[in-house]
Amino acid sequence: MDVKSQWLSGVLIAASLGTVGGWFAAHQQLQQPIARLNLVTPVFVLDRARLIQSIPPNATQEQMTKMVDDWQGQAKKLSDAGYLVIDSTAVVAAPSDLYIQTQGR
Repeated sequence: MDVKSQWLSGVLIAASLGTVGGWFAAHQQLQQPIARLNLVTPVFVLDRARLIQSIPPNATQEQMTKMVDDWQGQAKKLSDAGYLVIDSTAVVAAPSDLYIQTQGR
């Protein structure tokens, strides 16, 4: 085997070991944060005040009702998808498993 072949083989082996080592180190470093992310419920904020402000002053009762129903429908869809839906003052909708179940005595 000539010197060029030995050098090329050494470089390829070092690059391969470096790649595997880098992947393993990254995997170990990310394992805990990724596991923690699986425990976090995603949150979506809907702005109820902005919705109310966006209603035109000449809107009919039916138009206002439709806008509010659409807004609540969006909150329900997000809740069904697993999001905790809040606005600045209250929980609007949330998956049922986020609520603490009280036991009656």
